[in-house]
Amino acid sequence: MRSLKAYTGVLLLLLFGFLASSGSAEVYTLENGNTFEGTMATLDEDGFIVNLDIGEFSKRTELVYLSQETLRRLAENPKYTDFVTPFIDLPEEDMKPPEIIVRQPERLTLPEEKPTFFSSFTTPMGILFIIACYLGNLLAAFEVAAYRGRPAALVCGLSVILPVVTPIIFLSLPAAEGSYADHGDADEDEYEPIVDEATPATPPPPSNEGSTGVPAMGQGKLGIKRGATPQAAAASAAKVYTRSDTDFNRHFFETNFSEFFRVVPTPAIKDMVLEFKGTKKEYVAKRVTRISANELHLRLIDGKTEMSLSFGEIVQVKLRNKNDK
Repeated sequence: MRSLKAYTGVLLLLLFGFLASSGSAEVYTLENGNTFEGTMATLDEDGFIVNLDIGEFSKRTELVYLSQETLRRLAENPKYTDFVTPFIDLPEEDMKPPEIIVRQPERLTLPEEKPTFFSSFTTPMGILFIIACYLGNLLAAFEVAAYRGRPAALVCGLSVILPVVTPIIFLSLPAAEGSYADHGDADEDEYEPIVDEATPATPPPPSNEGSTGVPAMGQGKLGIKRGATPQAAAASAAKVYTRSDTDFNRHFFETNFSEFFRVVPTPAIKDMVLEFKGTKKEYVAKRVTRISANELHLRLIDGKTEMSLSFGEIVQVKLRNKNDK
């Protein structure tokens, strides 16, 4: 009797276990249509494993391969919600992008009338341009006054009242006596001997036939006598310096040929040139552009070529008229 009760209890337990196992078995569908029938053994971020009804375990499969229906069913279980929610597709109404509201910026109000040429002078750049032209007008008036030998205060004052017109008028008027323009426009034969006021006037020494000596350029300004012929002027101005009796250095050229350093030659030397005889070649220059401790730079007589010549190369320096050979 006891054995019968024991067998009956075992059968009941087996039956209860079968019913329990068959009641908890679920179907897990994949996206490709395959299914797993059984109970969920484990599920985490690395995937899931199903305890199949046939008594085996499935291979670990990633959650992304589960169908949407299976994912939603698993999401109802609090243990699996955090793992399966990222793989669930949202409804279309939730996937609608947010509406972007574009706000138009505030725009400047354009003038109704079309701009003209004169209205451009009312702008800051136009006012600056007018001021620059006005200052240039005063500068031009000052330069015209200095060039024509007129009072600078008079020319600049009138230019304040009548800009542009005043400098043109004074530039058209004849130059005042003794001004720079008056000397520049005069003919060569109108110049009389010019003597420095600081140098006492002394009678010139008697000239000997064949003599070539004249006062050095640094000791007094050269002058051309009224009515003198170019040949006589050239003969009286000729001067030769050689290495045997002269020390060619910076002090020598700055003292004896200071007027040849000017950009605009004075009337006294505008027909004179410096002839340099070097160790290899001869050069004829009309101006000394610059000088250093060891060499000087010359602008040759053609007016285009500039060359340098060291003091050690100079054998002879001759001051002569440019028409003489």
